[in-house]
Amino acid sequence: MSTPSSSGSITGKEELWDCRLPVRLCTSKTKDNPNKKFKVFPNSLKPGKKCKYWEWIDESVTRNPNLEQEVKVVKEDVACLKKEVQELKNKAYSYGVEISCNII
Repeated sequence: MSTPSSSGSITGKEELWDCRLPVRLCTSKTKDNPNKKFKVFPNSLKPGKKCKYWEWIDESVTRNPNLEQEVKVVKEDVACLKKEVQELKNKAYSYGVEISCNII
């Protein structure tokens, strides 16, 4: 696997690796890895000299052991808030007030 040169960074600037090819920062659009950032060499699909190296750049997020539980708690909170909003809309409607509020 290639390693970054001392001149490289992942702050939006071009990064060069040992193979001396620039790295492109990309965002995954797949169902399994939505919006996950990764690095890839832009010439991987072109003929000639290639470097097939790529890596995720946000591994720290996916390795967070509490992340799954935190997401579960947030989803439960959202469900509770949606229920509360609906109850308030129903109560307002019983007083003759119609509230237009779309909740996804």
